[in-house]
Amino acid sequence: MGKSGKQIARESVSWLKEVIAEREANSEYLPLHDGGDALHLGKICQLVGVLRTTVNTNDDFRNLLKDYAARHGLKYSIKGKVAKEEETPEIKLCGEPMVPATKLRDVSQRLARADRKNAELVTENASLRSQLGRRDEVAELIALGGRIKPGELDL
Repeated sequence: MGKSGKQIARESVSWLKEVIAEREANSEYLPLHDGGDALHLGKICQLVGVLRTTVNTNDDFRNLLKDYAARHGLKYSIKGKVAKEEETPEIKLCGEPMVPATKLRDVSQRLARADRKNAELVTENASLRSQLGRRDEVAELIALGGRIKPGELDL
């Protein structure tokens, strides 16, 4: 039968303790990032023989590394970075607005007038279409021979 998760977690911590003791006996640090001020968690996990996810899932393992970093004046880890091609350019805002407020207000007023005019034209268009429909009805009645008094039409 396989080992339980707790047993594997305990073994991982004991293996890390052995690696730390071995490194300290040789006056060496655990693997560090290029800057030399933060632990390289991926390389440490390789050295210990565990998966990188162990750092996230095993609290004792992570706490042991944090204690080690604190004892040696190192950072536990460095903040991850976005790949160069995925970086979004920074937008630098200056103190001045992009468009002067007076011009923005003027354009907003013109836009509001245009929207009102558009609404009026849409209403007028609907009215004209309905009149065209009634004229077609009148033409049909005349074709059938019916008589229409001029006062009855609502044109």
